[in-house]
Amino acid sequence: MRWRNTTAVLALLPLDALAVGYGWLVATWTDEPHEPPLAQLGVICGLVAASGVALWAARLRSAAVFQVVPVLVLATLTLSLSSS
Repeated sequence: MRWRNTTAVLALLPLDALAVGYGWLVATWTDEPHEPPLAQLGVICGLVAASGVALWAARLRSAAVFQVVPVLVLATLTLSLSSS
């Protein structure tokens, strides 16, 4: 079971990096004044959280707990944009 968790974490690592990278890009894009992209960040955060729930349901608990990191980063970006 431990190898399944490790494989799941390693398989999701590039996807998590892409999700956080895209969220960071969307949050820091400043070519013109625009509304904060809260909907886009919320969707990305929700998809990453849904993958964590799916991993938890598949009994890959360690991999699911690892999904908390990108969710927290995206949630922090969302909260920082909504407060400014």
